[in-house]
Amino acid sequence: MMNRERPTAQLDCNEMRERRGFFRISDDVVLTYHLVDEEAYLEQENKESNNETNSFNIKAKFAAIDRSLRPVMARLKERSEDLAHYLQAINDKLDMLAEVLFLADNNVENLPSQEVNLSAGGMSFQVQDPIEAGKILKLRVLLPLTGIGIESFARVVYCRQEREPGSDPFPYRVGVEFKHMREEDSDLIIRHVLCKEAVLRRQGTQEVEQEP
Repeated sequence: MMNRERPTAQLDCNEMRERRGFFRISDDVVLTYHLVDEEAYLEQENKESNNETNSFNIKAKFAAIDRSLRPVMARLKERSEDLAHYLQAINDKLDMLAEVLFLADNNVENLPSQEVNLSAGGMSFQVQDPIEAGKILKLRVLLPLTGIGIESFARVVYCRQEREPGSDPFPYRVGVEFKHMREEDSDLIIRHVLCKEAVLRRQGTQEVEQEP
């Protein structure tokens, strides 16, 4: 019988990625969301709508492509610095176009940021009105360190009241689990959490937690 076990190195890499995915951190992000009907969610899920490219997620997709091509660029640079420089210039121009498209279509500069608790598996945030557990949301999250926008479905895991309504504009906290998020976007969140952790360590205000 053929041995289908993966190499130890690959197992270690996957286990490391899973462990990093459990880290969560408090951060200020630009967040928008809306409820999605369960039937509509299933229809969109079948269409793999999370893989569609639009002006909000184009920078995230460019970032994922850049990461996958880093070994290729390194090899090209060894062969020809001029060719590598030329390709990098084209890449920079595409990044500028993506930035212009992103800002023109999404008006994120006028959206307020809010504190969330974020990990690669999900997030929690304050809301004005309670949202029933089990409901599906479509999220748009703008990561502040990179300006990258990530879209994902999410299912509400809990909603609890933390303050008295009327005493605070956002008295409820909602916790959601990401659903059908692209692996590349999950990696971007992991990298964001680790970068934020490094910033906090340098500032001496470590606030990173690891989920049990």
